[in-house]
Amino acid sequence: MSKNGENTLRKVVLYMTMTCDGFFSGPHGELDWMSQLPDQELNDDTVALFQGFDSGFIGYPTASGMIPYWLNVAKNPSASKGELAIAQAVNTLHPIIISHQEERLAWENAELLVVKSDNDLVEAVKKIKQQPGKDLGVPGGIRTAQTFARLGLIDEYVFMVHPVAIGNGQRVFTGKVDLKLVSAKTYKSGVMCVCYRPSSRS
Repeated sequence: MSKNGENTLRKVVLYMTMTCDGFFSGPHGELDWMSQLPDQELNDDTVALFQGFDSGFIGYPTASGMIPYWLNVAKNPSASKGELAIAQAVNTLHPIIISHQEERLAWENAELLVVKSDNDLVEAVKKIKQQPGKDLGVPGGIRTAQTFARLGLIDEYVFMVHPVAIGNGQRVFTGKVDLKLVSAKTYKSGVMCVCYRPSSRS
């Protein structure tokens, strides 16, 4: 809801960690390239980003690993304060689980979104954006990210770009997308947060 009382659409925001040469993971899904340097400011900004969402679109295969992982972190007495803060932010999201078929969801507060085609997904996202609430995140799943980008469903891209190149792997973009730079911030760990909007968005 805008300040003047008019309804405004919720934004769909893709959050993705990537290498400086544009890969989300290695050829077989490897994520061992990510910087492990402690960076409190980066951690705080990541938490703040997730707190700006109240729901997140997640592909079913990714959700099967991501949701249990962060639930376990929240219960782990050995987890750092930074890990616990991110776990709390992620675990408070309402997960909208995307699948091509009916699935049995084992997680509280999760919603299954069955889509049989690109058109099904586009129409479903349009309807959800019209509902009241905070912005909608796309926090995980390379196939989901690629599909949302390809269909023009992303209103804002937030990339955490790590200072490492791996030369080969899986990319978010599968075609040309013109982007407009919104902001950029560099952290002491060398990670850069770069925010873009599609040029077609105002």
